[in-house]
Amino acid sequence: MRYMKRIRSLRDKNLGSRAFILANGPSVTAFDLGKCKSDVVIGMNASSLLQESNNFVMDYYCVSDRRFLTHPEKKKYAFDFVGENTTCVFRADLSDLVLRDNTYFTKALARDGFSFSLDHGFYYGCSTTILAIQLAYYIGCKEIYLLGVDLQYKKEAPRFYKESTPQIEDSFMSVQIHNLLIAKKALATKGRSIFTCSEDSLVRPYLEYREFNLLF
Repeated sequence: MRYMKRIRSLRDKNLGSRAFILANGPSVTAFDLGKCKSDVVIGMNASSLLQESNNFVMDYYCVSDRRFLTHPEKKKYAFDFVGENTTCVFRADLSDLVLRDNTYFTKALARDGFSFSLDHGFYYGCSTTILAIQLAYYIGCKEIYLLGVDLQYKKEAPRFYKESTPQIEDSFMSVQIHNLLIAKKALATKGRSIFTCSEDSLVRPYLEYREFNLLF
C-alpha cells in the first residue's frame, strides 16, 4: 500500500538519538519535560496537553486506539493540540479519521511481538506505548526512556488528565508488561536500550530504572 511505502522516509531519521516517550500515567506530570528539548520526544493521546506548560514541542505523536479519536472530549487533543511540525504516526485503520499531511500510517500485525520495520507494520500490545517504542527504534534512537508508564489504573485518576468517564485498562496490564519485555529483548539484540523513569511504576521489576534528572 502507498502509505506503507511513505513511512519508509522516517527510517533512521534520528539515528543515534535518545527518545523520551510520554505516556499518559499520572507520574508524567512530575517531570520537567522542557529538559528533553535536545532529544527526541514522542507523545501519544493526551500528551499534547503537556507542551505549553512545559515549554516543549513533541517531535512525534502516536495514536493506535480509534476510541481516542472518536471520543467527544478526547479527540481535540489529537486534532487541536498537535502542531504542524509534529510528525504523527497512527495505526493504519484510523486513516479515515485523519486529514493532516504530516501523518504516517502503519498497520497492526498482531497483538504480541516487536516490529523492526514499521513499513511492514507494528504489534499493538494493547497500549499505544508499544507503538511508540517501535517507532523510536524505527527512527534510529539508541536509548529509549519511558515517562508516565505507570500501569496503575486507579479508578479516580487512571491518567494525568481529567476524564468524565475514565477508561480503565487493568484487564490488559499483563499484556502490556509482556510486550514491554518483548520490546526490551528485541531492542537488546540490536544494541538498543529501554528504561523507565517513573519511580513507582509497576514496570520497574521488568525494566531498568533511570532517574530522570540525572540524564541531563
